[in-house]
Amino acid sequence: MAIVLFIVICIVGTWIVARATAPGAKEGASEEGTSRTSSAQTAGPSVADSALDSLGDVAHQQDGIVIDQSKSQLTYIRLSDGMHLGSANERFARPALSLSKLYIADYVIDEGTGSEKYDALQMISNSDDGIAEELFAIYPESIDEVAKKYGLYSTDAGEYWGRSVTSTYDVVKFIQALKDADPLHPILVAMSQPDEIAADGYEQDFGTAVLKNVIGAKWGWSNDRDIHASVSFGDNFIVAASVTGSARDLTKLVRTQLSGQKLKEATTWFLESQKPGGGRKKVSETIITD
Repeated sequence: MAIVLFIVICIVGTWIVARATAPGAKEGASEEGTSRTSSAQTAGPSVADSALDSLGDVAHQQDGIVIDQSKSQLTYIRLSDGMHLGSANERFARPALSLSKLYIADYVIDEGTGSEKYDALQMISNSDDGIAEELFAIYPESIDEVAKKYGLYSTDAGEYWGRSVTSTYDVVKFIQALKDADPLHPILVAMSQPDEIAADGYEQDFGTAVLKNVIGAKWGWSNDRDIHASVSFGDNFIVAASVTGSARDLTKLVRTQLSGQKLKEATTWFLESQKPGGGRKKVSETIITD
């Protein structure tokens, strides 16, 4: 175990040094974001209990993945006390876009060669579709295996990574598992050092990344730019959002639903629910109507 940890640390360290001296992002392929209806998925055991689960808001296994047809979706959790905010549809599947690269990278870090692990980290920072295509061709089982590993019941790869689906709930649960396992997990390090411009020339500066105290983020967008998504984390929170609309629409959704006033009200509600006689905690507080 010590040898494996040392190797991973060396890979991350080498990757960070290389990024510091590397030229700017180059042009690449556009990201794919077409939604599809998935067949049933057999879920494996989750790696660790999530704070989301501790609230009783467990994503139960379904006969088939439910595709979300609404305009927006959002999940937020505060790690210090487990306060959870989510849209009513947060566990339904939506186009994963480039958020699926997080799942591919996790599998490659476990199973790939040294050079593949390096590529996986680069893919997170600059959202390189070419790297995603190469790694998924080598490891077509990657997304589905990671979904089983972490208990991501709304996540499915389909026949191509660019047509994979996930939910904001699943993405937050995944990032939380990484943080619980290792606050300096290679994927989290890669998310903390994103390129300002992605490999396809798109700016990575929208959505959940605009919130205060964000340490790392990953973005996604469809080929025609009509679907956008992102996930971000700080020391004490994880948040993911997705919207059928522009990058600006996603940013507006996040700023509106997670404003200081909204979080203050949610905190008051949460603290009241913890008091004796306050009643059983709600499964999740719906903050978005669509």
